[in-house]
Amino acid sequence: MKKSYFGFIALALFGTTWLDAFDYKISGKAESFSKFGFNNTPINSTEGKYPTESFVTMVGGLQIDMNLLPQSFSEQSLTGGLGGMVGGLAYDSGRNLIDEANGKPFGSATFNYIGYYAKYDGTAAWQKPDSQYNIGMTQNTRHYVLYNAYLNYDYNGIFGIKGGRYESTADFHSGFTQGFEVYAKISEVKLWWFSSYGRAFAYDEWLYDFYAPKTYTEPSGRVVNLGIHIFKTTWYHNGITIAPFIQFSPKTYTTPAIEVGYDTNPEFDGNGFRSQTTIIGLFSVWDKNVRSGYRYGNQTGADGQTLLIKQRFDINNYNIGGGIYKNFKNANAHMGTYGNPVGIDFWTASVYDIGASISDMMGKDAFTGFLYGGGYYVLGNSKNFGGKLNWGILGRLTTSDRSNEQSIAVNADYQFSSPFQLAVGLKLEYYRDLTKEGYKVGVSGPVPLRPDGSKQPQDISDRSHMMAYIRYGF
Repeated sequence: MKKSYFGFIALALFGTTWLDAFDYKISGKAESFSKFGFNNTPINSTEGKYPTESFVTMVGGLQIDMNLLPQSFSEQSLTGGLGGMVGGLAYDSGRNLIDEANGKPFGSATFNYIGYYAKYDGTAAWQKPDSQYNIGMTQNTRHYVLYNAYLNYDYNGIFGIKGGRYESTADFHSGFTQGFEVYAKISEVKLWWFSSYGRAFAYDEWLYDFYAPKTYTEPSGRVVNLGIHIFKTTWYHNGITIAPFIQFSPKTYTTPAIEVGYDTNPEFDGNGFRSQTTIIGLFSVWDKNVRSGYRYGNQTGADGQTLLIKQRFDINNYNIGGGIYKNFKNANAHMGTYGNPVGIDFWTASVYDIGASISDMMGKDAFTGFLYGGGYYVLGNSKNFGGKLNWGILGRLTTSDRSNEQSIAVNADYQFSSPFQLAVGLKLEYYRDLTKEGYKVGVSGPVPLRPDGSKQPQDISDRSHMMAYIRYGF
């Protein structure tokens, strides 16, 4: 009995000492995002007429971040995290819309932002034929996700491995990933391997549970997820970056690529001058299994190439920049829409069009030029609701086989000083979208001739909108 008693005391003291050696932080957030489209055209699926959606979200998240090694391990770190989010729609303009072509409910498409769920591998039975697809998906939304559940080991910045669920840092794989990554750094060269077997969103505008972005159907009919994988080698010296990489998903695509960049002032802190130049080339080859399929209004084809050139100048607290984004063939059919470092939001069209609000700047043979400018001001202090005011303006012109687009957006946001952890933002965007003859709004596949034998006529839609958000952290 005495031996057991002293053993219990020793265990309690050891456990207390063990816990005291680690750090952890519990945090949370409550956020709301709104989009209000200015085009309320009634739906007519036969004519290809659709409104620009309006909706309001409410989401909340809670997570714990942990440092699992004592401070005495100065050259090593082992961190972990666990976090989840729940949310839903406070308002949805598409909930009761009727299709004038047949007089039947069309069904809301806002599940493409909040709650999309077709099972992990996309085989859900509720993905009904076109006329009932929106209704089936809306009735089976999932409004929660466990987005963080990972461990991350790092040894002195020269080797690291991370696995589980966590936010992706891959340029062409945005959101949260389910998988692992490993890196090793030798002098000025960094080798990085990334493998993902799932993707999710946990943001105020987007909330998805984990799903497989790319799948392959075996001859037996079984659907499998073979993952998305990246191997990247980065050489960095005095602001110069040269980074060849390859990204692939077996049975879908293989994309050799190269990134070249130059940063004149990597330690820029808001004072002085900085120039950042980035050039990225993608050279995608599509697997024979997907070549005959249609993506974003055009046939996938055998291959495609993308060229991105962007330039940014910072002068103290002001910035100006621009770039071009050029697709040769259907280059973003399977690569470039699940994440893209172009630096501008290309998910701002109508949710009723192809790809759930995607811009045709990702389309076949598309060419986009864009210019922007902005700045920030630090105002007051926490006692008088001071904070940081950011503002910007962005103009974009896009031509593609499917459509021409012109947009100009003005945005501003204000981040309150600590301890409030409160931020609010607003964007107004003028957006004109001309869908060309032979293509049809809302149809991503081939468009048949009309009953009189003519092609689908061109359509001009106003996709102008306002976006706003409010975010509170604790």
